[in-house]
Parts: sequence; C-alpha cells; structure tokens
Amino acid sequence: MTKGQERMQTGDQELIFQQVKTRRVFEEICEQIRKRLASGALQPGDKLPAERDLALEFKVSRPAVREALRTLEISGVVSLQKGVKGGAFIRDGNPAMLTQSLQDLVFLGRVSAPSLAEARRLINGVVIRLACERAGEEDFAALEANMAEIDRSEDLQHRADEGVRFFGLIARATRNEVLIMLVDSLSDIIRDMIDRTGRKARPELVPVRRNILKAMRARDADAAVRSMDQYLTIVHEGISGPADGAAAAPRRTAPPAR
Repeated sequence: MTKGQERMQTGDQELIFQQVKTRRVFEEICEQIRKRLASGALQPGDKLPAERDLALEFKVSRPAVREALRTLEISGVVSLQKGVKGGAFIRDGNPAMLTQSLQDLVFLGRVSAPSLAEARRLINGVVIRLACERAGEEDFAALEANMAEIDRSEDLQHRADEGVRFFGLIARATRNEVLIMLVDSLSDIIRDMIDRTGRKARPELVPVRRNILKAMRARDADAAVRSMDQYLTIVHEGISGPADGAAAAPRRTAPPAR
C-alpha cells in the first residue's frame, strides 16, 4: 500500500481510496465565477473586478487570478480586453466554441467522419420533424429566399455557405436554441471536411430541397424526414475518414471505466 492510501474492508471486498488532493487555486476561482453565472449574479456584458481586486477578494495571488481568467477566456466565458477601458468581460456565449471542440476531436482521431455524419443524420431527423410542427410563414419565406440564392449562384463556395444556412434556417424553425447550435456546428464541420476532400456541384440537390420545403408546408413530417435523409446521403457522399492530416495520429482508446 502506497503512502496516502487507506484500506477499507466491506464484506469480501477491499476498497482502496486515494488521498484527496486540494483543487488547484485557479480551478476554484473558475468554479466560483461559473456559479455566479449560473445564479444570474453575473450576466453577459458584465465586467469583472480588476485582477488586483479579485486577488484580494479571493485571498490568492495575482498569477492565480490571471491563470483563471485565461482559462475562462479559452472556454469562451470571458473576453479579456486591453487598454484604459479594458478588463475581463462576461461574453454572450459563442456557439463556435462547440464547433471548435468537436472539430478538434475529429482532428485528434477521437471522432470518425462516419460517426459525425450519422449523428448529423439523426439530429436533423429530429429537427425536421419539430420544424414541421413549429415553422411559420416567415420560416418558409426565408427558406424560399435561401434556395433562390443557391440556384442563381455559380460560385461553389457561396452555394456551400448558403447550403449550410439552409440547414440553419430549418433548425431555427424549431425555436430550440440547443438544436440550432448542434445543427450549425455539425454543418460547419461537415462542410470543412468536404472542402478538404474536394467540392463539386450537386444539381441533384435542387429538387430535394424543394421536396423538403413542400413537406414542411404540408406539415408532413414523414415525407420531410425522407427528403432530408436523401439530401444528407448526397451531401455526405465521399466522407469516409478524418480530414487530411488528421489520420496521421493514431486513434487512442479510452481508458477502462472504473
């Protein structure tokens, strides 16, 4: 038995506990700030006290405060601004952080492209059903305008951007901010993967988009799901692995559950 371990006998089993270690100071600072956000004491746009004042209030060193603020900045919780009117400000919340985290997992080989495509298909199936129930005339009009923009453009990149917005507009019709963020993140990542493998025109998508909107207007969720599945099958064609350069890193297996 190593130092710091204690043995406890429970029936026929012997449990070994590790000595509890004190949380690092900067982690405790981050946790307290996050709790203030959860309680509503801090709101987006609020400015945190100066680094010196935070150190006095927490009774810690200024480097510990500095490290906590940098951690919160990387997490997208605060924005650190320089200058006379600078400081640490609570951010509005940036969904791009979700996209970047998931994309990093793809690059690291922890998330495969087929799994990503499958998740996108399943989530969009739920989204299109909900959109069929909740979409209003303003949503249909926005989708019509989006499809017209795609059809009139000959620029592949612009068409791709508008294609991503097509999914976003459907997600927005659900009135569910979590689904909107998930759809936007997955769409952006898949688009990046397609760009890396080589994009080509997909004229066969034009009637499928029309069928999706037609089914939505008719509140026919089953038909909308079928058309969405057809759409994604075409879009995902050729996606079979991580983006270029990501495959070089060997996939790590997760440690066994304890």
